[in-house]
Parts: sequence; structure tokens; C-alpha cells
Amino acid sequence: MNSKGMKLAGSGFEIRSAEGMDAAEIAAVLRRSIAELCVADHNNDPERLGSWLRNKTEETALGWIEGPGQVLVAVSQGSDRQLLGVGMALPAGEVVLNYVDPSARYQGVSKALMWSLESYFTTIGVTHVSLRSTLTAERFYRSIGYVQSDIPLDPGDRAAAIFEKDLHP
Repeated sequence: MNSKGMKLAGSGFEIRSAEGMDAAEIAAVLRRSIAELCVADHNNDPERLGSWLRNKTEETALGWIEGPGQVLVAVSQGSDRQLLGVGMALPAGEVVLNYVDPSARYQGVSKALMWSLESYFTTIGVTHVSLRSTLTAERFYRSIGYVQSDIPLDPGDRAAAIFEKDLHP
């Protein structure tokens, strides 16, 4: 995907490659999404939440943008250009981020990010995708064709399940 992005007809947002100038807003969206939408996963436990948010910083986001793989953002169309979500895929076939701002929940942002990440995988020749899902997101991943393949063995793991999907060219 080029940095100009892909506009989705009627969606009110576009998906584009993240740029360095997006890093602070990416970190803010991640922090809001985790704190407000993933309560079933952290149960408002300050220690668990703090651990999860610890690396959700502008510096970390910049490292992801400059690193291997693809970091995508969903950006609202119009004058405010608000960042609505972020997704990240590693070249080995793993989705490592898919978060939506609470203000954009149930507007198709996560689904559009996943389709775009899957398109990235197809472009680089990856046909099998995996991801680690929170309890909050399990139903969503099932709804877009992912199948649970395992559960994490570490009780401290934030992931509730491991999902996979075969992409057919």
C-alpha cells in the first residue's frame, strides 16, 4: 500500500501507511483502546493495565513504523483527520496490532485494517496468518474467518487465544 492510502467508499475514513508524524497519535489511540475497550482483559487492574500500556509510547510507535513489516492507520476524512485505528503486520505472517479508538468502535475500522493487512500479506507472498487475540476481540476475529488454533500457556499472557487464517490467492 502506498502512503497515499485507500479510501473506502462510504466509510468516512481511509487506510494508509503510517508515517513518523503519526507516532504520538498512534500511541494515544493504543492507550485509549486498551484502557477503555479491553476492560474484560485487564479488569481495571492497575498493575495489569500499566504493564500493557508501558510500551505504548511515541518512541515505540516510531520504532514500529521504521521497522520491518507494515503499520497502517485509519484516518477520518474531512478537516479533522483524526486517527481512528492502527494495525501492524510482521513479514513472517503475524498481525501484532489491531486497535480502534473508542470513538470509532463498530464503524468498520478494525475490519478495514485487517483486510488491508491481509492484502499486504498477499502482496509479499504470505498465505498463512496468525495473531494473538484478547478476550475482547475473539468474536471479531472469528467473524472475519480466523480460527482459534491454540491458547497461550503463560497465565500472565495478555492474549486469550491464538488465531490463524489461510489466505487464498
